[in-house]
Amino acid sequence: METINQQLNSLFKKWKEKRHYSDDVFVSDGLVYKKATRKIKWEEDIAGSEEDIAVEKLWDKSPLRIAFLLKDTPDKGKDDVRKWMVLDTPESEQSRNLAGGRVGKTGFLPNLARILYGLRYIKRLEYSDFEDFKRKYKSQIIDAWNDLPFAFVETKKVAGKKSVTVSEIKKFLKSDGNFLKEELDYLKPNVIVCTCDDAQFDFITQDYLAGEAIDECDKIQFSYENAEFVDCCLWYFRQRNIVVIKSYHPTNRGKYQWTIFERVVSPMRALLKSHPEFFENF
Repeated sequence: METINQQLNSLFKKWKEKRHYSDDVFVSDGLVYKKATRKIKWEEDIAGSEEDIAVEKLWDKSPLRIAFLLKDTPDKGKDDVRKWMVLDTPESEQSRNLAGGRVGKTGFLPNLARILYGLRYIKRLEYSDFEDFKRKYKSQIIDAWNDLPFAFVETKKVAGKKSVTVSEIKKFLKSDGNFLKEELDYLKPNVIVCTCDDAQFDFITQDYLAGEAIDECDKIQFSYENAEFVDCCLWYFRQRNIVVIKSYHPTNRGKYQWTIFERVVSPMRALLKSHPEFFENF
């Protein structure tokens, strides 16, 4: 039986052929590989390997199957974001340790790691403020980042530049949205974190989950008083048991780190109060 990542590779092949995308610009993604028993080269396809089977087993038994819906990657050349943490390169080492190089400079992966840890262990978190959270759980966050399964899903599969506009994301969602929905069907996440704010959130809630029932009381929205950039929004599709959350883009640029974390974790904390059954196995 094929693994999820093997099925995604077949989907990506069909996707590229249908949309006439070359291998040099198309970015593959899905379940992120966690640990490797050997040296892996960037061009090697490890879908179906021991590493792939291991992460899928973790995913299948995890109460939290979180998909980070990203914008796109600026890196061209048959990039496969699933291998970011298992390659035999200094950058992969930095990704595993959440420090150094681009990883430390942008804050992109460290912020995602804190969100991952905060969501998975939300029932046991105790901290006075965000700086206390970082100090108290620093080593546990790194361990969880390397042990817990999660998925990276690039909204725009064609590699771009250093930044991408919301209009570009919307255009890609319109042209390639059906393929993206098929990818999510393979992954079956129960938490989708939308890091491109409204564009992705609207696509998931109004297109991918179109027609799915949701009670108004399960649309959690609130703002932090006297705080910039924090506008929390979470929708819980109870019948599908899927949570969709608006997040800021996880780079530090122009934002306080605590807002990146709390905008995702705070509404999940509110969901914990209203629907503790969702977190039963956490």
